[in-house]
Amino acid sequence: MALIQLPVESDRLKTLALMVMITLTGGMVIGVELATRPAAMGEAAVRPPPVEVTKNPVDIGFAQDMSLHHEQALTMAQMALDKGSPRVRQLAQGIINQQLKEIGYLQGWLMLWQAPGIAANDEMRWMRDAYARSPRREPAYDRFIESCVPGQGMPGLATSAELEALAAQPAPEAFDAHFLALMVRHHQGALTMARFASEYAALDAVRGFARAVVAEQQQDMVLMLAWMKAR
Repeated sequence: MALIQLPVESDRLKTLALMVMITLTGGMVIGVELATRPAAMGEAAVRPPPVEVTKNPVDIGFAQDMSLHHEQALTMAQMALDKGSPRVRQLAQGIINQQLKEIGYLQGWLMLWQAPGIAANDEMRWMRDAYARSPRREPAYDRFIESCVPGQGMPGLATSAELEALAAQPAPEAFDAHFLALMVRHHQGALTMARFASEYAALDAVRGFARAVVAEQQQDMVLMLAWMKAR
């Protein structure tokens, strides 16, 4: 698969959505069937959800922020296709295959809900407000919300300096070490967001989608942590 040049304009996520051939027809989303990654990756496929209408801020916020979170994973994975070892390139290709399609479904929902493709800010109010109203408390959510610093992006995202350092790695071995460290941290952030959406989203389809993202990224995490331990 050739490297995908991500546009930098504000409509970049809509561009990604179009790339996975989501078609709006008579109020229904006809999505391509999500392909599974190689069996060696332990793939947990995310299936296209039915069309539903929502005004719930958790559903909307999750779709917006997970799209943006996935977009950075695509950026790092595309670097890995060029600079990583064969096994890291295989992992990266699987990430591209899966997360590009997931962005398409998330952005397809947002189009149907007539919601912006990107949140107006990075404060993650959808998560903060829903958690504040909940009687339950969980340390993982407390830590995640406390680490959401306005203006610094979502927890788990790599900084511009970290991405530049990753791109500058001269050899596959050095690149792999940096890539795995950044991608593990990236997945940890996505896992918390997706698990939260699986519990607090209003729509069954969104909760099911979030559960599948959790299963998929947990499998990636097991593989990446095993490689890091072996090193």
